[in-house]
Amino acid sequence: MSPTIIRWARSNAGGEDEDEYDSTPGVRSRGLRPRGGDPGRRDDRGGRNRRLSVPHPAGHRRLRRDRAAVRALTGSAARRVAVIGGGVSGLTAAWVLARDCEVVLYEADSRLGGHAHTHEAAARADAVSDRLGMDSEFIVHNDRTYSTLLRLFGELGIRTQDSDMSMSVRCDGCGLEYAGAKGMRGLFPEPGALRCMAYLRMLREITRFHRLARAELAGAGDELRTLGEFLRAAAFSPYFEAHFMVPLVAAVWSCAPRLALEYPARYLFMFLEHHGMLTALGSPTWHTVCGGSSTYVRAVSDRLHEVRSGVPVRAVYRASRTVAVRDDADDVDFFDAAVIATHPDQALRLLDAPTLRESAILGALPYSENRTVLHTDDSVLPRSTGARASWNYRLPDCAAAPDRVLVSYDLTRLQRPARTAERRFLVTLDDGDRVDRDAVLATMTYEHPQYTTESMAARRRLPEIGDHTVAFAGAYHGWGFHEDGALSGLRAAERVGGQWCTRQPVSAIAERSPA
Repeated sequence: MSPTIIRWARSNAGGEDEDEYDSTPGVRSRGLRPRGGDPGRRDDRGGRNRRLSVPHPAGHRRLRRDRAAVRALTGSAARRVAVIGGGVSGLTAAWVLARDCEVVLYEADSRLGGHAHTHEAAARADAVSDRLGMDSEFIVHNDRTYSTLLRLFGELGIRTQDSDMSMSVRCDGCGLEYAGAKGMRGLFPEPGALRCMAYLRMLREITRFHRLARAELAGAGDELRTLGEFLRAAAFSPYFEAHFMVPLVAAVWSCAPRLALEYPARYLFMFLEHHGMLTALGSPTWHTVCGGSSTYVRAVSDRLHEVRSGVPVRAVYRASRTVAVRDDADDVDFFDAAVIATHPDQALRLLDAPTLRESAILGALPYSENRTVLHTDDSVLPRSTGARASWNYRLPDCAAAPDRVLVSYDLTRLQRPARTAERRFLVTLDDGDRVDRDAVLATMTYEHPQYTTESMAARRRLPEIGDHTVAFAGAYHGWGFHEDGALSGLRAAERVGGQWCTRQPVSAIAERSPA
């Protein structure tokens, strides 16, 4: 049987450029081969001419502005959408689109979920005890600022329970240990703290910081001013900066302490105000997913048309109303639209012919890596039990500004596993060298967006890219948290024609926290 040539017309600044595709009916698309000479040869108009083998039972068809071409190529009557990336952004986009579209979800890793990463751990040291689901990245959400995620959980029937949100700081230089959100016992876990004048002054400065930050938000403000510039202008002490401000920013965004002061001040204050962190009262109620965050990941994936996990995507080709996706095995599939829900640098690499605007914006959103250890070694916590909290930040010394964050999350406090748990489970970022090797359960590397005045300028331009054919999603569209990823996935789905119609049930199921 002779192959059929399918011409896919796409427009560019120099005119219309036609890509040719070989199609043999009934054969899965494979093999990217340049037409006529050198691989990847560009014509004089800047476009690429390629020949692809694709399934095409309907014979010759021009892929111009004709969605019927995708129907003919795939044999599907439904609108087809590719979602690239199986983290919260891609999962939310896929969930929204799946009601009316045939969704194909691509994920390079064999595991879906991205930062929703649950590990099975034995409740006791013996290997035969009850298994617990412990999360190593996305752990908590709240009832005030996670509306998109809560809507998703509600429709999926995901069970949640109350969590404990508190933060401690331990300085190995001066010996200071304290914890917020735990009352006087947390602020003064040891009598010596009452005699430390620098610490008492810092507590007063926290109140002044809250007041000045709220005033900054109430005024016009300078969006380019960094946190460091704000603190210096207001004459905050170096002790306050080192023992309160830098630990707070570094722990929340998993960024290097040396970068914390580069955070745009006004943007930071908006986040703190939004989360009730510019006052001693009024914080939202925090929750965790029963059984671990992978519960919602499975619930979404089980309802999708097709999930291609362990299938990295190599390239995305665009026409006016048609998208071709080529995977790592050189298999090519055709879609009406695509949502690229990856990190921005990955999205840029996937685009076959990114525009100058896409390159400028997506290329200006840096990420940082964090080496992460799931373990049971509680020596990483503050020495004083009164100073131990859910988030525990460590300072090597009073003047330290290391190039990595040193923080440990106490999962036993945050996730509150069943009474059968006799071990304390912790997650430590970038301080794994201090963890007893025999206590290590798993090691991972995660990436988080960095926030500087330069990256914020690029982030404000994100609405300039994406259209009804290809839309972008990721937590980098917001503050970098799970809600930001979910919201960006929703918006990307809407951009390519999806609509979130409420399914039942409509509310998350909250459980009583175990005593």
